[in-house]
Amino acid sequence: MALAKNGEFAVWAERSIESLGYERDLYVHFRANVPVSVETTINSNIETPISQSDTWAKIVTGRTHELDRSDKPILYALIRHLEARTPHYYASQMELANLAESPDSTIPFTNEERECYAEMRADPPAAKEMFDLMSSSLKWTEATFRGAALTIMRSKVPLRTSSTPVLAIPAPAHPALRLPLPGMTPFQYVLTLNPTTIASLVLADFDDAFSNIEVEPEVSRSVNRYFVGQFGHFDRVRHLLTSREDLFTDMSRAHYNVLKDSSRKIVFRRHTSH
Repeated sequence: MALAKNGEFAVWAERSIESLGYERDLYVHFRANVPVSVETTINSNIETPISQSDTWAKIVTGRTHELDRSDKPILYALIRHLEARTPHYYASQMELANLAESPDSTIPFTNEERECYAEMRADPPAAKEMFDLMSSSLKWTEATFRGAALTIMRSKVPLRTSSTPVLAIPAPAHPALRLPLPGMTPFQYVLTLNPTTIASLVLADFDDAFSNIEVEPEVSRSVNRYFVGQFGHFDRVRHLLTSREDLFTDMSRAHYNVLKDSSRKIVFRRHTSH
């Protein structure tokens, strides 16, 4: 069951997995006017090794209580990979490139970042190629693996996820956290692994921290609300995989009204008066 966004409407219904999160030519860029696809590279370098791992077997068979420190490399790779390979991530990078053009931007870009974003603005095809290369490799994540803290949170209530599956949400402040830009607030990456398990990754200078815990229902509901907020706020997030549980309340918080409701279909409409 999934919510699909269409303009100001969102419809909850049973959907084919093939129709969720599909984006034509997302992993295709042009080099000398020749299309270059990295789909095969993504599959052979990342998707296949992860899907054939013992870690993935634990996830898909519902044995996430068995996840331990030995699973950390695969889980880290999965989170960082899914963080970067979505239309939302690409659109955000281009938005940052435009913001960096303004000397009055409230974001404290470094000179190096402004130069990088200037190159992206000047050559959009090169920016798309860079996105595709990030999607097909994990080399850009290697430097932050050491010291990262990973927590497996097993839930008592059904969990949501979306077509932008990795969320950056607030995290408790700690001096070991890596916050490379001035004014950044502590954050964590969360990924729903299956309907009962969340993985939380914090980039920091911890000593190989790993834990596997069962969390209270309110923790899970809080993460679920973040997914609804993401779905309601960002145009590029078009699908939300979710049960009916708490859906009406959380969609109301995201400024959606219910137009129709049946056991197999719910139609929401976004209202503009906050």
